[in-house]
Amino acid sequence: MSSLEGAAAAEIAALAASKELTINVEDYPSLPWLASLQHNRSRALMGYLKSRLEAESTVGSDLEIQTAILDVTARGVLGAWESSKDEYASPQDRWDPMVAVLSNMRWDVLRYRKPRLVVSDGFAAQYGIAPQYSDAYSRTLKNWSKHGVGVPQYQAESFTIPLTPNLALHLHHGSERKYLAAQSVNQRTVYAARSFVAMPSDWALPNDALGDLDTWMDTQRLVRSVIAKNA
Repeated sequence: MSSLEGAAAAEIAALAASKELTINVEDYPSLPWLASLQHNRSRALMGYLKSRLEAESTVGSDLEIQTAILDVTARGVLGAWESSKDEYASPQDRWDPMVAVLSNMRWDVLRYRKPRLVVSDGFAAQYGIAPQYSDAYSRTLKNWSKHGVGVPQYQAESFTIPLTPNLALHLHHGSERKYLAAQSVNQRTVYAARSFVAMPSDWALPNDALGDLDTWMDTQRLVRSVIAKNA
């Protein structure tokens, strides 16, 4: 994991030091892999898979169950990432579903003069439904989709990824740059949360520059209470 995380950290530092407003994912190849890794090793996903195994009366210690889950989630991502750097590896070994989805989107860079972005365990915040799939969803399901619920990743409208307190990525299917205010990024970050939302300890609420975090977190607590346990 440290190899991928180190490569991604170097790319984030390079992006922060640049002035790019839209990037080619091929120039930052570790970032979609980091997003997939964070998704696949998230506490929420691990907890959900553990609860499913327990419901099926799977036998094993907590460590054995955790190891088994990691073998099919995070370690699968890491294996595919290593293979992606090998030109002789088979396409199947180099493929990851989330990386494939993110790599086919436009990557816009959002830069803010002052630090105002929060983070959550929803590293790449899935949001909405892409227009070509929207008609298949009811109004209720469209509302759920704002929380990354009920829509497969390839049908999502967008993903947002806060990288630093004043730098984020906006991934979408459009052909032109789409700017988002910091408040909109924060709302999506909160709506993607399953376990926590965090910000620097010297930031105080309420803060209009951050958005209505209290209301969004109350909404997300309600959403979290009614979706599948640990999902």
